Amino acid sequence: MTKNTLSATAKSKNVIEVYANKEFCPFKMTKFRLYVDHKPAMKLEPVTTSESHSANIYTIVSDDFNFVPGHYYEIATEQNYFVNIDISYMALTPEFEQKYRYDGKLGAIYTKERTTFRVYSPFSVEISLHVLKYGATKWETYSMTHDFETGVFEAVVEGDYDGASYLYERLMFGESTLVADPYCLSMASNSRWSFVINPERVKQIDTHSDSLPFFDDPLKAIIYECDVRDMTSLTSIEHKGTFKALATKGYKDEKGLPIGLDYLASLGVSHVQLMPVLDFQTIDEDDPFSMYNWGYDPVSYFSPEGSYSSDPYDPYARVLELRELVGALHQEGIRVTLDVVYNHVYSTIYNPLNVLVPKYYYRADDQGRLSNGSGCGNDLESRHYMVRKLIIDSLTHLMDFYDVDGYRFDLMGILDIETIRLGYEALKQIKPNFLYYGEGWDLWTALPGEQKASYYNAHSMPYVSFFNDRFRDIVKGKSNESEIGVKGYLLGDTNYRDGFKHVLLGSAVALAFAPMFDHVVQSVNYVECHDNHTLFDKIKIACPDDSDEEVKKRIKLCTAAILLAGGIPLFHQGQEIGGSKNKVGNSYNSGDEINGFHYDLLDRNEDMYHFFIDAIKMKKAFIDVAGEDYDYLLERNKITFENLDHGALKIKYDLQDCNVYIIFNPSKDNFMYEFENYVNLVFNDSGIINDGGFFMKMAIVNALSFNIFYEKKTVKVSPDYKEVN
Repeated sequence: MTKNTLSATAKSKNVIEVYANKEFCPFKMTKFRLYVDHKPAMKLEPVTTSESHSANIYTIVSDDFNFVPGHYYEIATEQNYFVNIDISYMALTPEFEQKYRYDGKLGAIYTKERTTFRVYSPFSVEISLHVLKYGATKWETYSMTHDFETGVFEAVVEGDYDGASYLYERLMFGESTLVADPYCLSMASNSRWSFVINPERVKQIDTHSDSLPFFDDPLKAIIYECDVRDMTSLTSIEHKGTFKALATKGYKDEKGLPIGLDYLASLGVSHVQLMPVLDFQTIDEDDPFSMYNWGYDPVSYFSPEGSYSSDPYDPYARVLELRELVGALHQEGIRVTLDVVYNHVYSTIYNPLNVLVPKYYYRADDQGRLSNGSGCGNDLESRHYMVRKLIIDSLTHLMDFYDVDGYRFDLMGILDIETIRLGYEALKQIKPNFLYYGEGWDLWTALPGEQKASYYNAHSMPYVSFFNDRFRDIVKGKSNESEIGVKGYLLGDTNYRDGFKHVLLGSAVALAFAPMFDHVVQSVNYVECHDNHTLFDKIKIACPDDSDEEVKKRIKLCTAAILLAGGIPLFHQGQEIGGSKNKVGNSYNSGDEINGFHYDLLDRNEDMYHFFIDAIKMKKAFIDVAGEDYDYLLERNKITFENLDHGALKIKYDLQDCNVYIIFNPSKDNFMYEFENYVNLVFNDSGIINDGGFFMKMAIVNALSFNIFYEKKTVKVSPDYKEVN
């Protein structure tokens, strides 16, 4: 019997709705029977019947249904047709949420002697485990034991099942469905089945954390966002577009400039933020280059993406190669943060989470309709106990298994504050010096505003940093398609000068705008990320009269602002060399030619590459010069501003041993500026100035320029000072 012919759905604990197609049953039915676990339980009559041109819908009401998940419920018609009752409405009830909870380990828990399989599926009547030993040809089947108190099914299989393939077959609401394990640590190509993984084998791969420099202050981080595939997809190197390709040293382009891992290592950044590396839906892993996607369409929160592996059918390839990539970056002194997508899944219906527990994992409004703040058809309900457990288990697994150094949360405002807090507390026990940041947009999800992990609640989450869209919009101008031509301060709208001061102070001071954050460490400062137009494309659209050289100068201005503003600087791959996506704003599936890193552009804009390296050196030197004042420049009133002609701005940092002056000139006018004392020009849009002996009082401030001047403070000695030997 198909659902389009005859179906029965419990709408609440008192109401069952029966749908009957008229082609199947042209006359109206007046009597039904309820069966529980295949035995008759009660006789029923509909209280109302509604009719359409194709079907009759019968509403049955009773106070005695007493539905319990894990049992078999059927409606029988007068003609003895039987149809199972869907009781999944219960997943959204407080009673279900309170009762069906489990704190133990889920998934395939391996030892050499036996493997324990556990899966959460309270509505299932039966679950069978199908296992294929590595190298075998015949599947084995085991019946799983149901714990009715927690909703967890378990099977213990004796023997060594390292690398084995497995699937669950769940019987629920009369339908039997094969499903992969949402907690599996590795999957076969295109997410078709799960693999058993031996953690000890994985952890034998050295992640070289001992090669990392000391790090204990997020304000000293410099983050570089990149995509595993993009960094090598347009090259001819072996295994291009994979973990393995990005983890390999020694690649150079025709001009001798570094490619992939060596390129990242050459920049001087402290952290690489990898765009989604967990298994996602919309790449054919059997033919990865036949399509393209960033990966913000999750399937699994534990298994890495197969298209990034050298062999998607090998149980260990994707797992070992991701860990090797982390180790390779660590060897270069670079920490790794992962971009994680816990706000939605790609397929509302077919994701294993929903197949095993229908409706439970998704947020719904008061009418039972799916919330869609993500814009992807569903929002995960992070407040549900087992959803929160899933998120925290994933976070801790990835840090423990791959030794990653932090997380960037995609659409973090979909999640609730408590889940973010508990995740932070759990991770702190593993690695205290990790980064923890995300997109704090206030999205239209069915969650009270005060519970959202959005930047409006930043004061409730002092341990979280947020992408600062105010910084982005003031520095370069608006990013959405309808306002892409709007300029920010460094693109020439000097009306934003006071706003620019505000974001230089980490958006943590009431100056032109109300503060966004309690401390500058909560501000992630950026002007380009994978979303929206690249900075180069934005400038070309908003400043159409700019020459190519002027566009490059504006990019350098933005680089300097990102690095010197209070907060955590973040750059996107290729931004530093004027990367373009041919003015495509949302390139999530636009292909490798649009998204890939163009090393030929690196050759053409080698000067910009070297400027970026120098700018990062400058940032680190500034941190050293500021010393213990660096984290507290704002609180200790070490920063003052002076408005200059032509909309330019001078910033003074009053440090313990010196004064540092910075002049931003976003105009196309040159002008002179006279300092009170002699100063040393140490950095400008050419990079580091190595002639440290050149001092001046009168400085030429060029159009579209950025200049740093250094003034050593003189020590005043009192007349009665005597040297003590």
